[in-house]
Amino acid sequence: MMNNWMQAASRNRSALLDRWISAGLGMFPEHMSQATPAGEALADAMGTVLDNIGGGDDCREGIERLTRIFAVQPLPPSKSLALFGALCDLIQELIPEDAGREACRRRMDEMTLEAFDCFMENRENIYRLKVDEARSQMHMLLRRAVS
Repeated sequence: MMNNWMQAASRNRSALLDRWISAGLGMFPEHMSQATPAGEALADAMGTVLDNIGGGDDCREGIERLTRIFAVQPLPPSKSLALFGALCDLIQELIPEDAGREACRRRMDEMTLEAFDCFMENRENIYRLKVDEARSQMHMLLRRAVS
């Protein structure tokens, strides 16, 4: 069964997604267009999240794709994950005060925590790759020095 806020999000999907994408693109330090490959990937991931906002594997997959994009950016997690608060605000503009705002906020909190886990996992992988690369370079330098 769909909540009132989910029905409102579904009915207004196109306008809601456009506004959410604009908010997401505005978070990048440099101006980014939706026509760029990163902009397209961001829009696609956001569409997946919005289409499956109630939860499930598809929503998780969209969250993972979103956080992968933001994890490689020089943004702190607090700024990157503010995107879910922005979505909540956009949805709450569409519904009356008593139409499930608390349920919407709870779901956005769940999604934000899930996104934080994914974001940190991606950041850890990035730093692990950097450490491995530095070790490899050091090993190569030592081999050259010895020979």
